[in-house]
Amino acid sequence: MIHWIKNLVVALATGAVLSACGGGGGDPGDCTLCNGGGTGGETTTYAISIDVQRAGASTASMTSTETVQAVARVVDDTGSPVEGALVSFTESDATLLKFAPSTGTALTDSDGYATLDISAQVTGSSGATTVNAEATVGGDAYSSSKSISITAGGQVEIAEPSAVNFVSVVPAGQAIVIKGAGGNGRSESATLTFKVVDASNAPIKGATVSFSVNPEDKVTLNIPSATSDLDGLVTTTVHSGTVPTSVVVTASATTSDGVVVSGQSDTLVVSNGVAMPGGFEIVAAKYNLDGRITGDKTDISAYVRDENGNPVPDGVAVSFTTDYGGIASSDLGGCLTVNGSCSVEFRVQDPRGDGVATVIATVNVGTDTVLSDSIQINMAGGSGGAFVSALTPTGTPPTVLSLGASSCKKTFELYLRDEATGLSVTAGTVVRVSYTSSDLTARVTSGTPVADSLDFSPTLFTLEVDATSTDLSPICAPGGTLAMLGVVGLQFETPGGIVHPQRFDIQYPR
Repeated sequence: MIHWIKNLVVALATGAVLSACGGGGGDPGDCTLCNGGGTGGETTTYAISIDVQRAGASTASMTSTETVQAVARVVDDTGSPVEGALVSFTESDATLLKFAPSTGTALTDSDGYATLDISAQVTGSSGATTVNAEATVGGDAYSSSKSISITAGGQVEIAEPSAVNFVSVVPAGQAIVIKGAGGNGRSESATLTFKVVDASNAPIKGATVSFSVNPEDKVTLNIPSATSDLDGLVTTTVHSGTVPTSVVVTASATTSDGVVVSGQSDTLVVSNGVAMPGGFEIVAAKYNLDGRITGDKTDISAYVRDENGNPVPDGVAVSFTTDYGGIASSDLGGCLTVNGSCSVEFRVQDPRGDGVATVIATVNVGTDTVLSDSIQINMAGGSGGAFVSALTPTGTPPTVLSLGASSCKKTFELYLRDEATGLSVTAGTVVRVSYTSSDLTARVTSGTPVADSLDFSPTLFTLEVDATSTDLSPICAPGGTLAMLGVVGLQFETPGGIVHPQRFDIQYPR
């Protein structure tokens, strides 16, 4: 109920206060059932008031060609509104007025107001009558009345539509999904609201508005026409089809001269279908974990799209399983998509198996289709063994690194691997020179820290050994005889702090 009705009627409430026991004529002190029963309890009193209003203003007269409103209010003795009371409206003459709805009844709202329309039964009639309002509260009847005169009136000037303004769409700020796509918090239909106003921008009640939608073959317009309410508002709904599209709804009203005025909605997008084969994959933030550290972890993310390339609706469930290690959470065992993706956590734990875990993710499409994808996670070192930087490009595990007869400085390409499995080591492992003998110098020139490897192959790093120092004894002399004269020690440290050493003998010419 709009506020101008409430403000006018509440002032009338004090004129119809009656006792809740005996309807006001008896002694309230004799009522043992007031306020829930019991002798000596306080007596509850109520009030009902009625007013006749035209456009929110109280009136005592109307013409036979117009419609006004009968407004009643029910309150208790503290002025608090009584909600849900059935108010019956009647006319003392019973020949001059008609009510809408025709039952002449209405329920009070949360502010205690009940309203209906009244108009003359016959155009051109005149006279005086009384409008009565009666409500029963707590088993007792309360009533109030308002007298009104009716004069014969000519044709009432009807407000003409000047504009149909778009007001809102629900859901706002997001697309509706393709039919059958579903989704958490997503809808396949939208409600659009327009407002019919006259030249002064005042709302027009009772205007017939027709709706059209473009494109009409991609969506369903559920309400082709409607009548504006007291606030000039009118609504329609649109239901999505099976293809993505952009939708515009047009609302039109016609003046008495046949002029059509219309307004368009903002663009409504129909998007987001069900997951499609080939549109589902999972990836890991890191594929090579430290298998010796229980709890070392990585995020595994699922990406799901529909056949149109759009992310699937939010709330699509992705399930995960793994043969080794642990995956997801205890409450879901998976995740729900937001903007077409979601993530779970994989962690290192027993069983570790051969050190390589296979993670499988699945998505259900409809009732009979399951999409799946899988990846492997390397829990390096988890199956035992040590890290060894002993592979040459040919796969030979060297113990001696030779500068050759013609050089005093050389860069060696070596490959770091997990000794037990022959696979890559933990991503992020740092390779450093821990010591050298004599006056040899050595440094790691590339490959540290170790990059993540998707195929788990041993990872390349380069080691430069320099024997050009004049302090060497014997001094390196290109073209001389090769001898095992030096040592270089390397150290490999995982992100979890596990350290593995490796030693090489160095030959240089002298």
